[in-house]
Amino acid sequence: MDENKKSSALDTAIRLLAGRAHGRAELEAKLRKKGFDADAISKALARLDELGLTDDRAFAQSCMTGMARRRPEGRLKTRARLKQKGLPNEIIDEAITSFDQAALCRAAAEKRIRTLTGPSEQKKKKLIAFLKNRGFDWETIRETVEQVTGEKDEMEGMN
Repeated sequence: MDENKKSSALDTAIRLLAGRAHGRAELEAKLRKKGFDADAISKALARLDELGLTDDRAFAQSCMTGMARRRPEGRLKTRARLKQKGLPNEIIDEAITSFDQAALCRAAAEKRIRTLTGPSEQKKKKLIAFLKNRGFDWETIRETVEQVTGEKDEMEGMN
């Protein structure tokens, strides 16, 4: 591609970054989808690196913060979402371990329990199912449900 196309790939990448943070792999995929060739994409990403505009670690932390605020999820679901964004395993591990899974589980449970109706035991079962679907591990779910409901009875037989 000619010099205008390289500039255009860079301009497009900057416009994408102006809207929200993107990971390097995500930017590359979007530029490829817009029809830029590999050379133009490579040069645009190299220039973004020089300018300090690409940082997968910061992007992963931003994603985690947003997910924790909007829709807290457990390690497995979070890992899958970050992997979809093209982030490497090492960065995903760092991002996930920087967040307290128990706090995320509790935030999800407290938000959900307000909407549950029915007898106490039925609400507890619905809450457990909800947290399992969100990808939290059993031990975290058990502790969270005990805290949120204030009940410790018969949780062992529910997993």
